Amino acid sequence: MSEWHKRIVAFHKLDNADDPDSLVLGSPASAASIAEFEKAIGYSMPDEFKELYSEYDGFGTSRDGETDWFFLPISKLPEHASEIRDWFQETHPELAKRFVPFVDWGNGDASGYVFSETGTLLPGIFIFEHESYEFEEDQGWEEFLIPVDSSIRAFLTE
Repeated sequence: MSEWHKRIVAFHKLDNADDPDSLVLGSPASAASIAEFEKAIGYSMPDEFKELYSEYDGFGTSRDGETDWFFLPISKLPEHASEIRDWFQETHPELAKRFVPFVDWGNGDASGYVFSETGTLLPGIFIFEHESYEFEEDQGWEEFLIPVDSSIRAFLTE
């Protein structure tokens, strides 16, 4: 059993103790699909992202025959990013371009990476909290894009 598999299974069990068999693991993403995604968003994703997605192209929970993706498959990421970025595109357009969400909390919130103005990755995983966003240009982005973990590995274990 791989490191990613162990982390994902343990993480899933925390929220699904009554139904641990509901875990859905995506098939491995190809290097080409990851590269295509990177080209589409304009950023090179960190190694941990590539490692995880090379093993599992997303994971989620099976509910009534449908998959509720938590870590979204690569094919769903561009649309998801667009939907989340739309929240603050008007007031924080440069920031919106630099937020790359890959986790869907299912309530309007999303987690992912933030890149700097120069294109370097800011440290950690950030959560967009839509309830904290005020639709005001002068609102500091740190009020609605909040660092929560140092890495995907930490995210899946804390």
